[in-house]
Amino acid sequence: MQTVATLLQATARILVEEGAERLTTNHLARKSGFSIGTIYQYFPNREAIVLALIERQRSKVRERIALVMQDRTGSVEERLRRIVRTLHDAFNLHRNADQRLTFALLRLAIAHGLPTPTDAIAEAIVAVWRDAQDAEHRPLNASETFVLTRSVIEVLRHATLHGSPLLETVEFEDAILRLILGFLREEARPAGPDA
Repeated sequence: MQTVATLLQATARILVEEGAERLTTNHLARKSGFSIGTIYQYFPNREAIVLALIERQRSKVRERIALVMQDRTGSVEERLRRIVRTLHDAFNLHRNADQRLTFALLRLAIAHGLPTPTDAIAEAIVAVWRDAQDAEHRPLNASETFVLTRSVIEVLRHATLHGSPLLETVEFEDAILRLILGFLREEARPAGPDA
């Protein structure tokens, strides 16, 4: 619905340009051009608006990863690079956001049990790896999947929270890809008891 989309866009602009303390329903009404009554027609409070914004951003990442996964052409490395580039681009959008805001949004998302993009990333990486399995590949177990995907996300999250200029570089993307490939390669991973 266009009204909700407009409200969420205005919310994102306020959060990024002015900070979380400026996000009130009165200010959002002025910025979006809607009345407070209209805002409350769609959202019961400010927290609900922010949660909807978080979920919208995460949905976009999941949709982009799904599109990447539909293209099964290329080597394992090329397919994984497309996943990394999608994540890299998504995190780079937020690298100049206020650090306090980012932490607050993360805490809010966790408290409300919103699904993390990590789940979609894990599925994508594992799917690419599973598709490529042959004599050289074995499937990832639950522990390996958890460690690999959280490592990738935390590297990107840390760079975002600190506004790192690395987020704009191909070298950073290459380093994340090497992290994934190094982890996935059989010779880099001893087989554990749950393999």
